[in-house]
Amino acid sequence: MNNLYSYAIEQSPKTPSIILELSSVLRYMLYDCREKYVALQKEIAHLKNFTQLNEMQIEERGKVTFKTENININYRIAPLILSVFIENAFKHSTASQSEDIFIDVKVKMDDKGGLDFECRNSFLPVTNTDNLSNGIGMQNVKKRLQLLYPKAHELYIQNEQDVYYVHLKLQLTQGET
Repeated sequence: MNNLYSYAIEQSPKTPSIILELSSVLRYMLYDCREKYVALQKEIAHLKNFTQLNEMQIEERGKVTFKTENININYRIAPLILSVFIENAFKHSTASQSEDIFIDVKVKMDDKGGLDFECRNSFLPVTNTDNLSNGIGMQNVKKRLQLLYPKAHELYIQNEQDVYYVHLKLQLTQGET
């Protein structure tokens, strides 16, 4: 909202785009996330909108990529299960760096319903990120994965040098979309 406000004050041509992205994100969170599982294509669309909305705060300070591959629309996923990782990538990259930011997100599927999610982002370990929340979102997503995908997920998190890396494998189920 703060970004939207500043763009509106500047009468930036980006303001309508920000409003559309924010509207899509809010609509998804308010209406589509009421179910235990949602259509994978809706979750991916939400992730793209969320990424594009947050990318605007980086502007020319870095690069954001979001790639999908072989997404099968017949599968369902727990809503917002992947958002935490992307949200953390933006939060820690933008809080710790004023330039050379990178955030790379890849989502792909195999032919048997296996979802492969990767999120890699830059960050500087000694910065103002100490004041950010202490990983409550990460704790919650780990609990959700245990509850919703017992023995059907693998989560690997690596924090080395100036790169934070998340790799999540989920076995999805088919359902009505």
